[in-house]
Amino acid sequence: MFAVLNGHTHAEPDWTYVGSKVNAETGSRRTETYNTNLVGLTKLRDGSAFLDPEAVDFKRWRQQRRGPVAPYSIFAK
Repeated sequence: MFAVLNGHTHAEPDWTYVGSKVNAETGSRRTETYNTNLVGLTKLRDGSAFLDPEAVDFKRWRQQRRGPVAPYSIFAK
């Protein structure tokens, strides 16, 4: 299962641009870095394929979404 995540340039992004740093001595640049926000994280968790509910209490996880819970989601009733 893959989540469709909206890019940081989208009107309501699922990612936040963190940036990239340049090493002053060598001039090398780190890879561009992005973090998911809670909406993006919820989309990724919705599609969890291997989750042992006896080991992980996912009902305590915070959620934020734009729309209904998908029928395949671990959060679906």
